Amino acid sequence: MLNPFYYGQVAIGADFTDRTTELKELVGELDSGARVFLISPRRYGKTSLAFNALAALKERGIITAYMDMYDVSTVEQFAAHYARAIARAAETKTESIVGFIREVIPSLRPNITISAEGEISVGIEAAPKKPELSLLIKELLEIPQKTAERKKKKFAVFFDEFQEIRNVGGEALEKAMRSVFQRQKDVGYLFAGSKQHIMSDMVLNKNKPFYKMGKVLFLGKIPSGELSSFISGKFGASGKTMDAGTEDEIIKVSRAIPYYTLHLCHEIWNGCADKKSVPRSAVAEAVDRLVQGLSPMFISMWDSLALSQRKLLQAMAASGATDLFSMGFINSYRLGSASSVQKSEALLTAKGLLEKEDGVMMFSDIWFREWIKKKYLGR
Repeated sequence: MLNPFYYGQVAIGADFTDRTTELKELVGELDSGARVFLISPRRYGKTSLAFNALAALKERGIITAYMDMYDVSTVEQFAAHYARAIARAAETKTESIVGFIREVIPSLRPNITISAEGEISVGIEAAPKKPELSLLIKELLEIPQKTAERKKKKFAVFFDEFQEIRNVGGEALEKAMRSVFQRQKDVGYLFAGSKQHIMSDMVLNKNKPFYKMGKVLFLGKIPSGELSSFISGKFGASGKTMDAGTEDEIIKVSRAIPYYTLHLCHEIWNGCADKKSVPRSAVAEAVDRLVQGLSPMFISMWDSLALSQRKLLQAMAASGATDLFSMGFINSYRLGSASSVQKSEALLTAKGLLEKEDGVMMFSDIWFREWIKKKYLGR
């Protein structure tokens, strides 16, 4: 039997872990043409939630489009990728999609290629002058509403990792978006992002263009009870029973973060593939295998760090401390001064190795913490 646990990809249908309340709310808001800002830490399942919402909207006859802001780095690229996303949503035939793109961004002279699999890529042959580009962007942002009116259907657009818009076009692009979006009545917009401080600033700072533009949803962890039911259901459906305490141990180790929970369950299932029961000891064994497999990557990350940064990570891994600036923590692990800890914390955060979760600084990758514990702390 195939492993029933999938991770590292969008979870749809039976592979999607609950989120019933959030899904219902999101679908309702987008169906009504609202603007929704979905904010959550990485690996909490926001993209899966959004795709399940788009699938539900599609079943209602709503046109849906998806755009990952990590795919673009310039305003010209934004225009090309947005045109492709809208075209693929609005049209079904390849020639119609290509014609749509050429029609909506003619001044960019799009270079369109089609792979053997039918995947359409859009490049830019020439960049227009700034005034022309600004006009083009506004016209492009109007397309979903015009398409909705022409097809007599509602439209929903999902921007993933939306905080990257600041690196692409800055406040000028944000202002253009607000100016256009606030006048559209048949288009719902979902702006999802994992850099919580940037997303929060975008919608809660009264000096920013998106201030109070739409509803803000902060996505938290899935309740342990619901996550536990999902885990036991998946193991049970594959003919396995879980010993007492195994589910609780999985949730504890994975911190109830969907990505890590599924990753861990996937490895546990592999380790118990020829067994009918899943003992609690299988959790630690699976963690050992995961950490061993990721060790080359972690070694490379570790080698790039200064000694002060390594010491802070070792102290955090050993203690599980939440207050990094308490003198008790600093003195116990000989970290120097509060200012040196603050500097190391800032650099580790910039490198993506630490992040805040509910106001507490944590490892961005919990397997990295486990690797440090096993390699340097003997645990």
